[in-house]
Amino acid sequence: MPASVRRSRTPAPVANAIGNYEIIRKLATGGMGEVFLAKQRGPVAFSRDVVLKKLHQGHTEDPEFVRMFLNEAQLAANLNHPNIVHIYDLFEDDGYVIAMEYVRGATVLSALRACARQGKAIPYGPAVRIAIAVCEALHYAYTSAGEDGQPRHIIHRDISPSNVLLGYDGHVKLADFGVAKALDLNVTRGESIKGKFGYLSPEQVKCYPLDQRSDLFALGIVLWEMTVGSPLYKRESDVAMMYAVMEEDAPPPSSMHPSFPLDLEAVILRALQRDRDNRYETALDMANDLRRIARDHDWDIEAQALSELVTETIPADEVAFGRIGSSDAFSGGGPSSRKRTTFGAGADSFASVELTADRSNRAVVMTTIVMVVLSVLFWIFVVPRLI
Repeated sequence: MPASVRRSRTPAPVANAIGNYEIIRKLATGGMGEVFLAKQRGPVAFSRDVVLKKLHQGHTEDPEFVRMFLNEAQLAANLNHPNIVHIYDLFEDDGYVIAMEYVRGATVLSALRACARQGKAIPYGPAVRIAIAVCEALHYAYTSAGEDGQPRHIIHRDISPSNVLLGYDGHVKLADFGVAKALDLNVTRGESIKGKFGYLSPEQVKCYPLDQRSDLFALGIVLWEMTVGSPLYKRESDVAMMYAVMEEDAPPPSSMHPSFPLDLEAVILRALQRDRDNRYETALDMANDLRRIARDHDWDIEAQALSELVTETIPADEVAFGRIGSSDAFSGGGPSSRKRTTFGAGADSFASVELTADRSNRAVVMTTIVMVVLSVLFWIFVVPRLI
């Protein structure tokens, strides 16, 4: 057992409890474990709601799963920022358990679904507020000092709509550092890709070393989808999806909506440059440009505007963490206007874009790379002979 993990000691066990936490209800069951809403109680009537993530017992014998699970707790527990979900506790109780902040609200994924069902758009102001908050969280994780006084250089590697939480109070929280890593950690280097297929950067697909600009590419995808209203890299197969990430330029939002603000489009397309040297150098730079654009357009990026979107648009039962393990790809093509009428109430197939990529997908990655190489060779050697 790692030294940083304590064993649960419950002096007065209660029915339906995990460690010292009283279970209220199960929120989700995913591939790695179970997620619960729970109550932490203490002296002098102290109590607070928390989320517990418990690793499946079957995974405790898998060093890779355990490493990822503990990595989330150990990295995120040291991150103290208003736009990052706080980790409160890590302990063992018939398996590893993480206790974390409970966010009353929903996810960007739920917001996209709800807007699709209601045939309306996520306004530019709230969408930009969300992107700025994620930028601030990423900048903090990358630049904040560790115990040695040096920048932590933590990259998230899994920015996607289901990992961005929207509180009913209008605050934004970045969750799930389960695949994050500091650049100096000797893990998964050159071995595998981590993240969701529809939100991978080209360098992630190619298993290249990563830096903060990879997270900005994924954020660019999320911002494109929030403001355009359709998945950017939804394809018929995983191979086709990753090929598109590596080889296809993102279509300008104005090609979907002619009235799309060109200055906002420029920010999105800069974040989505396939060559990371052409992207924003830092998340702070991207956030500053978004703030300037919001001022120029007089968009409301305050908490109240986002709070109204969440409370008025998203059903109360679609609370944050309630959709853990669901996918992020929302179906439907690009609508002709920013009113999302193409999805329909039953269009809930957020299926393929957020499939998780891990070491089992190496064959898919290699197939994609082979396809790219063959395509290049075709254009170099075959096409000239046909002309």
